[in-house]
Amino acid sequence: MVNKLLEVFRNSSLDDYAKLINESIVKREILVLIGKCSVDYTGRGESRLTDGDRVLIIKSDGSVQIHRPEGYKPVNWQPQTSVIEARVVDNKLVLTAIRDKPREILNVVFNEIYLLIRGRLTDNGEFVMYLNESDIRDLIYVNPWLIEDGLHIIGKEKDLGVGAVDLIGVDNKGKAVLIEVKRITASREAALQLYKYVEKYAKLTGAQPRGILVAPSFTTQALDTLKRLNLEYRELDLKKLWLLKKRNMGGKCGLDQLL
Repeated sequence: MVNKLLEVFRNSSLDDYAKLINESIVKREILVLIGKCSVDYTGRGESRLTDGDRVLIIKSDGSVQIHRPEGYKPVNWQPQTSVIEARVVDNKLVLTAIRDKPREILNVVFNEIYLLIRGRLTDNGEFVMYLNESDIRDLIYVNPWLIEDGLHIIGKEKDLGVGAVDLIGVDNKGKAVLIEVKRITASREAALQLYKYVEKYAKLTGAQPRGILVAPSFTTQALDTLKRLNLEYRELDLKKLWLLKKRNMGGKCGLDQLL
């Protein structure tokens, strides 16, 4: 026992691990499983991750994340699940997480399990948001170099008839640039929203603009969609932007001050 909230298990049988996992899911506990596994995803696309040492996290709301030993972003995840089940198949522990809408299946096969932690955690801490979307938009409006050198912003909240794009600018080659800002992790839907603006602008003007999605982070589906639709993205650190705003730097300031 680590404390009254968490239990730690090592060197258990696969059947015992499966039982512990299923019990934890029923109790809506948080669960951490460390071991050697492969991962198969089927849903809006398909992917295969071959064997490697990974950390699997199931949170009390049923969300699932799988992390590699390096990097802060999960390599696979399921934001919502309808069913999570662990079972032993051919002397391996198989954990399946199913999401009904949209239909997505995450299948994780553990060849070895090094450690299992389960239990209840309490978090009533306040989350303080550094900036909202209009703050980010206004900072980019005044400091277009945050996106790229040579960019000139010529308008904001431009209504295109299918919605209002956050910013419109012109790059150093004279090409129009549409910028859409997201305060949270940008999803596939955000990429499609930007594409809708780009296509509408092209129809209205007869000129194909660049489209740039700005956010603190991006889902894998968002990045795949942006690449497929020939759109761009910029990842901005909200805390550093907040410091920029707090220091009232306004018009001209050095990029090194945000690093």
